[in-house]
Amino acid sequence: MRKYENLVIVKPTLTAEEIQANIKAIEEVITSNGGEIATTDSMGMRKLAYPIDKNERGYYHVIYYSVAPAAISEIERRFRLNEELLRFVTIKYDTNREVKAWDGLVEKANKKAAAPAKEEAPVAEEAPAVEAPVAEETPATEAAAE
Repeated sequence: MRKYENLVIVKPTLTAEEIQANIKAIEEVITSNGGEIATTDSMGMRKLAYPIDKNERGYYHVIYYSVAPAAISEIERRFRLNEELLRFVTIKYDTNREVKAWDGLVEKANKKAAAPAKEEAPVAEEAPAVEAPVAEETPATEAAAE
């Protein structure tokens, strides 16, 4: 079994429950074709580089999994049939160096999922601005100004 990564972009017009249902359906497509999902990384709603089907934003989700190479064509075919997906990309990790990078990405995604959500730090009040002292005009500069 080879290592793969899929980035899918789901339509932003769906509700949160519909987005999660689509993500579960995508994961089901992978597991029904003999894939083993290592981890997932929900990147959330983001702005697209360019509009796709008049959508300026999309919900990004990354899935790291292992599957037999023959199953990829069926997985991608099922992704193409899903009208709720704006785009998807499948990345194959083949060489030892790439597999090591895949392992690092999986570990990083697992740490991100395990870490509690960070709360935003309160904005510190700004100190009052200190005005620069105004240079007083000396008689020499007054005479030069006239």
